[in-house]
Amino acid sequence: MLEIKNLSKCFIDLEVLRDVNISIKKGEVVVVIGPSGSGKSTLLRCINLLEQPTGGQILYMGQNILKLGKKVTDYRKHVGMVFQRFNLFPLKTALENVMYATVKLNRVQPREAREKAMELLRKVGLESKAEVYPLALSGGQQQRVAIARALAMQPDIMLFDEPTSALDPELVGDVLEVMKQLAKEGMTMVVVTHEMGFAKDVADRVIFMDGGYVIEENTPSEIFSRPRNDRTRAFLARVL
Repeated sequence: MLEIKNLSKCFIDLEVLRDVNISIKKGEVVVVIGPSGSGKSTLLRCINLLEQPTGGQILYMGQNILKLGKKVTDYRKHVGMVFQRFNLFPLKTALENVMYATVKLNRVQPREAREKAMELLRKVGLESKAEVYPLALSGGQQQRVAIARALAMQPDIMLFDEPTSALDPELVGDVLEVMKQLAKEGMTMVVVTHEMGFAKDVADRVIFMDGGYVIEENTPSEIFSRPRNDRTRAFLARVL
């Protein structure tokens, strides 16, 4: 579904991604781990072109998205993104947040969009909070609204950029449960996270990044039990 070839990204003279190569199959859950500043979040932002790569290719269904020009909006409809800081519209209710993109971009009628949004809020356990504004929701509830909003566009692939790192520890579980359910339903997912338990339980593959490079890539059992690279071993020794 998604193939990243020789991807690089520089900010002036700082090279953040270096010759990154990753292939992601339909229905696969790929978890990206690594220390802060290793390029994980930049990788996700390049995948949906919030950042423009400096070099390389990103192929979606065989098409190089870096050459789409104005058609990039159509590509983004297929790629949902959930951010670390929720990024909800503060003056819109939970329901309005979920409805917004489908009405604006897909030209769905408001009644149909409302029904779909309620269905998605029900899916993430927040049907009762439909008319509540973000500031009256907990961080975990806001993040689940953000997941519902991303799902409203019926994406083929979901990108999660450290979706639990801004949450209080007791709120993390609810968000992870929603993500686990999406994985069970066959959603293609790329997840940047520090939640090693999630990586062990849900991932089909784990990628360890450091210094902008993909250092190691393997199944969760191999990465966590028998890491091959010294840098991977050192990182896991600190975080586990």
